[in-house]
Amino acid sequence: MGCRVHHVHHVARDPQAAAEFYIKHFGGRLFTPQMEYMKAPYVSVMLAGVEVRIRGVRPNESGNDRQVDIGLHHFGIQVDDLDSFAAGLEREGVEFTKKPGPGVLGSKTAFIKAPDGVLIELVEEH
Repeated sequence: MGCRVHHVHHVARDPQAAAEFYIKHFGGRLFTPQMEYMKAPYVSVMLAGVEVRIRGVRPNESGNDRQVDIGLHHFGIQVDDLDSFAAGLEREGVEFTKKPGPGVLGSKTAFIKAPDGVLIELVEEH
């Protein structure tokens, strides 16, 4: 049985702004134009073969219903030259929670915040 990551789901206060973040900084492409789904805006971006599905806050949600104690903490994106890539993100005003430095198993990593506080780990493998 084969398997692969199908999608990552991002709930956003502004789905279009979140989509533009992935397009601008990671070369994603618009996959599904913005539409309404279950009473919330919905848009998706294809990023290196994985769909990032982004939906807005539904009428019965406050937008502050986030639990971060356990569960998925972040997702990782591999880049070829982390220092150069990170410098470009920094020039664009992207917030880092960890600047480029040593990672697990000899990799080099950094962490950034995408819209709505979504954490992305940038990884350069050696």
